[in-house]
Amino acid sequence: MFLESRLGTLTAVALTTVATLASAAGAPVPAQSAFFLTRSENRNQVHYALRLDEACRPVGTRPVQVYWLMLERGPSEVEELLGVEQPVYGLEDSQQVEATEDGWRVRVSLRAFPSRPVDITTARVDGKCQVQAWTKLGNNVARLEHVFVKTSWPFSVDFVRLDGVGPDGKPVHELIRQ
Repeated sequence: MFLESRLGTLTAVALTTVATLASAAGAPVPAQSAFFLTRSENRNQVHYALRLDEACRPVGTRPVQVYWLMLERGPSEVEELLGVEQPVYGLEDSQQVEATEDGWRVRVSLRAFPSRPVDITTARVDGKCQVQAWTKLGNNVARLEHVFVKTSWPFSVDFVRLDGVGPDGKPVHELIRQ
């Protein structure tokens, strides 16, 4: 599996702080996480977040940002991905932004799963911006909430589990093995 080989190359931890990005339309609402990834080796999380303006519109041509939430050090410690981590956790260069009937959609692809696009949607619900991620889980499109990577020493992957909520509102999981 492509993800497993990419994860095998990961040897460093992100060390820089995510820069705050400004919008020409005004100060953006802080990026809202659409889904996150965890690994079995620690509590740190990789977040995939959408930068929005006050009207819940995606900010810029690449509005999805990817960053580490370093929970091992504290609840608000944030770092950028390192270059060596981009092939594993980063996004393909293209981020397709389009208006929808209810709000906006940004289509992205994780470099580790290029054939499985993720649609990150935003809409105003009860006066607030609601951000959700959607992708195929099993045989249906479902709301993606979490990706779990079970790693083994030294640099291998046992499996990847995608967790989400199906069209019926029930939890759904997909296990991807090598």
